[in-house]
Order: sequence, then structure tokens, then C-alpha cells
Amino acid sequence: MKRSNKISFLRSAFVVFGFAVVTPLHAEISYSFNGFGTIAAGKVLSGDVTETDYVSYQCPCFITDYNNGGIYQKNDSWSFKEESRLGAQLNVNFTDKLSLVTQVMARAVDSELSLEWAFLSYDITDKLTIQAGRKRIPLYYYSEFQDVGFAYIWLRPPQTLYGWEASNYNGANLRYTDNYSDWSITANVYAGAETVDDAPYNDLYDTVSQDSKWDKIRGFDVELTRDWFTARFIYMMSENSTTERPDSNAFYSPPTDQTVMGLSLNADFGDWFILSEMNLNKREDKADGLVIRSPASMLGVGYRHGNWTPFISWSRFWDKSNNLELYEPERFTDTSFTLRYDMNNSSSIKAQINRFNDRSLYDFVGNSTVAALSYDFIF
Repeated sequence: MKRSNKISFLRSAFVVFGFAVVTPLHAEISYSFNGFGTIAAGKVLSGDVTETDYVSYQCPCFITDYNNGGIYQKNDSWSFKEESRLGAQLNVNFTDKLSLVTQVMARAVDSELSLEWAFLSYDITDKLTIQAGRKRIPLYYYSEFQDVGFAYIWLRPPQTLYGWEASNYNGANLRYTDNYSDWSITANVYAGAETVDDAPYNDLYDTVSQDSKWDKIRGFDVELTRDWFTARFIYMMSENSTTERPDSNAFYSPPTDQTVMGLSLNADFGDWFILSEMNLNKREDKADGLVIRSPASMLGVGYRHGNWTPFISWSRFWDKSNNLELYEPERFTDTSFTLRYDMNNSSSIKAQINRFNDRSLYDFVGNSTVAALSYDFIF
């Protein structure tokens, strides 16, 4: 799978570094390096589907990663390819206010390096920070550490919510943090754009590879925390388009207007904890008047018992189209059970079973039961 845009992402790092060199030469520079990884194997245990041939895949199958094209197929044996990955992060502190963050990922699914983060950060005050470069689009609660398997309870975040064509953007953001009474608040506004060459997301739906562009990205997110309770709200708008291959390499025009709203409500009582997330993606094609609304939701409950944490979650994705002739909705639910064992404060083992129920109005991936095991670590 060609991912030429990944190499071009290095330009973001050079742009950011260009700003950094204005730092006085006598400033004391400090560095820190850390990394993370996941070694995972999974398999479709059973399932059923109306049509076994879906695009170029043999189904019933299970999509593990929309952004990067991971998918388990029915005839595959246990596979390490779809979800294993390794990441490294370098933090450079030029002064107590100015820093540079870069993060590089290697994924088994495409066997290439990708530059996920490359941004310059400057603390205007103790509460206000401006950042510029390449970052994750903060669409979801776990967006910033979605690749760090050790940081969350699942073996993978539910793909009912966590996956569209783009996951990063090149641009700038302004972040504000403060405390009010017993509340902690983080607010963030951002703007930018992203182009993904031969987008893996599109390969899950078409045999002809297509580039994807998210232009004029602008949005904000607000997170409130008090004691055991955390709430997060997001809002984003963009103009989306894909290429028109094989007829043309030009992007489809006019672009599709995209609006995304999301809400996370989480509660942590010590041993017991509850996770929830809701998201609504609306896309309006100005050329033919097609409007697609895609509400998605997740609810999960877990219990910590020593080093063990069992967790069960249910999630749902339910497309709605105003013209079934132009677009047949994709609809499914996913129920998962996860058992996590923390080996120490830097590594864990997880086992997860997913039961995927496909209710799409066209021949999608089918119903499936999927098992997966992972070893997650940080260093």
C-alpha cells in the first residue's frame, strides 16, 4: 500500500524546526525520549455474511483500524499484522517556555514510518499555550494517545467512533488550562488542513486507491474534571473531498461540508469506572444535496481488582441518508469484553472478544466474532 504522504509529512518537522532555531544559542537545551508499542494478534473465529467477496477482502471480516486499513479476514490464521505497532517520541526543551515535540510511528499493517506529531509549543503564560505544526485532530477522548495501547483499557478503541479518513492535521492551536474552585478546565481551539495520499480508509470501500483531503479544518474542545467526574465536548467543521480516480487525479468539487460534534462523560470511583462517548458526524454533498448523518455511541463499565481489570462495552454506528439511491447507510453494533492484566507500571497484557453485528443496508463486512491478544508497553 503506497503511503507517499508519510514522507512528505517530514516537511512539517522542518517547518517547526525552522521556528526553533531562532532560540538564542546560549539557551540551555534539554531532551527527553520515550516510546511505546503494541504486539497484537487477532483472528475472526466465526461469522456469517450475505456476500463473501467485499471489495478485495474475504468476509465475514472485522475492521480493526479505519485510519490505517487494518482488517481481519475470515480465512486468515492468527495475524500480527493488523494491530502491532511501535512509536517513539522526542521532546526538546529550548527554554522553559519553548519546546518541540515529534512522534514517529511504525505499523505492521503498512511497514512504513509515519510522522504523527511535529509541533512547536510556546507558553505565552502559565495558562495559555500556542502550538504550531503537525498534531492529532482532537475528535475523540483518546485522540492524542490513540496509538498508545497501554494508556486505555481496550485492546483497541471502538472503531464505531474512532476512525475516518484523516486523524492528523497541519496547522495551529491555542490551549488554555486553569482551575476554578474544585474544577479543572482545558479549552482548545485549532485550525488546519490534511491530505492523505492513497488513504487506507478509502481502500476499505474501493478497489481504486483514492487520496483524501480535509480542508479548512477548524474546531474546539473543552474538558472539565472534578474529583471522579470528567466531561469533554468537541466541535469541528471541515471541507472534505477525494480524488476521482481512475478518471482523474483531481479532487472532487465542490467539497463535502463536514460537521462533527462529540461528548464524553466518564466516571471513576476507584475500583469501578464508567466510560461513555457520543459522536455525530454530518456530511452534506453540495453537488447533489445528499446529507449523511452518522451518530455513534459507546458505553462501558469496568472493575479494577488488583492487577486485573475486566471491562465490557457496547458501541453503535448508525448511518442515516436522505437519499437511499445515492447512499445506502452503514450500520452496526459492537459488543466487546476485555480482560487486562497489568504486569507492572509500564506493561500490560490484554485479551479481548468482539461480537460485531452488521446491520448495513448493503453487503458490508458481515457478522463476526473476533478474538485478539496484545502486549502493550511504554518505555
